[in-house]
Amino acid sequence: MAKNREEIYQQLSEEDKIILKACAKSFEFFVTKLLGVIPTKQQLQVIRAIDEGNTHIAIKSGHGVGKTTTISWFVIWFGLFREDTKIPMTAPTASQLYDILIPEIKKWRDKLPDWLQDEIEVQKEKAVFANGNFAIARTARMDKPEALQGFHGTNIAFILEEASGIPEKVFEVAEGALTSDNSWAIMAGNPTRTSGFFYDTFVSNDGTWKLFTFSGEDSENVSRKAIEMFRKKYGYDSDVYRVRVLGEFPRGSDDAVFPVDLIETAIYRDIWDKTGVEVWALDVADYGADRSVIAKRYGKHLYEYKAVRNYDASDLVGWLVREYKQAKRKPKVIFVDTIGSGASIPSMCQKVGLKNVIGVKASHKPFNTDEYQNARAEWFFKMRDALREEGKLMHDDDLIGELGAITYFINEQTGKLQIEAKKKIRDRLGRSPDIADAFAMTFADEALIEFETESEEEFEMLDNIPLTYSYGGGLW
Repeated sequence: MAKNREEIYQQLSEEDKIILKACAKSFEFFVTKLLGVIPTKQQLQVIRAIDEGNTHIAIKSGHGVGKTTTISWFVIWFGLFREDTKIPMTAPTASQLYDILIPEIKKWRDKLPDWLQDEIEVQKEKAVFANGNFAIARTARMDKPEALQGFHGTNIAFILEEASGIPEKVFEVAEGALTSDNSWAIMAGNPTRTSGFFYDTFVSNDGTWKLFTFSGEDSENVSRKAIEMFRKKYGYDSDVYRVRVLGEFPRGSDDAVFPVDLIETAIYRDIWDKTGVEVWALDVADYGADRSVIAKRYGKHLYEYKAVRNYDASDLVGWLVREYKQAKRKPKVIFVDTIGSGASIPSMCQKVGLKNVIGVKASHKPFNTDEYQNARAEWFFKMRDALREEGKLMHDDDLIGELGAITYFINEQTGKLQIEAKKKIRDRLGRSPDIADAFAMTFADEALIEFETESEEEFEMLDNIPLTYSYGGGLW
């Protein structure tokens, strides 16, 4: 109805007019009739709660259950069939809004009948309705607590995505508007934190909010195969599994080095510290089922890893040389675990011209001997600090599961921090935390990263080394 809404309406069949009027009254009818969707049982609970007159909905959920889809349906329906309506949409990260929610709105707008699609123009940061309504995205950050302020209309519908990660200050600024008589609100997200407005809504609800918990185990959108995969990757009893699959708040174990909220924040962070140098680490496999892993970080961005099995020392050196040659950004230092089968790797690398390889051992003394029991503990806590301080973490389920399984304790004899033994983590998780160990090793010694070489040409010698050649009888 963009050109002449009344004229197009008059051209509709009587049946279409009846359908349109029914959609205006019923969210469920709109979804099933105009969008042609059969909602999941979980989605239907929310849809019917809205049709029953509940204006404030809070959903804690696992990943992939369809909460963002449900929200996109609501935005379209509310914008089409309410007068003088504003729909502020916010989330702690821009990617959640601009890469996920708004494209989801556009996807479902495109499934409407052609004549109704013209009623909605979906732009990069907002959806504009022909009736004058609009839905607009604003990132909710600590430095932007006014994200939900300044909206006036007969109807205001607040959309709060990944609400557990929205700073408390944003809720403090907007709490009056959120609960006013003419406001609607859908607040949804993975329950990563055991504090804040989202958490308090579920544990001490005063009746304002209608509460839902969507577990991936009960969702038609999440396959049994995926659930089993998540159990293996995260560990069934882990907080990561509770949050990402069950949609439950973490137990908040005091001995976790990487709490779930830290992991999630680092993964989805839009703005991170991009200063620093390139550093790699090679964690050498100890057992046949374990993997040798090259982890790569740039400053505080832990951005990539690669893993192999059943490589001997010669194979690993060849693999490392190949990775170095192919890298556009060369590492300043490559740390290598020299316990056991990795002991010979640094000297082998030196012989072939890879001069920036330094052997380290997790069992050695830390630089901060007052706080840490050994180097391994120091590495992991340095990594934790980097992620807390505007660090960025790659999104990988294996890595997430391993980080969530890393625990520490205070050594009774020395009073220093110590990471739980690798064997205990392996027994609990079902695999060795090789990826997490490799990334932790990139924090082995910041002082060594600044070491001087005899000349810059030392680092360019590998340009003349072929990718496949013999060393000590091995071919790599």
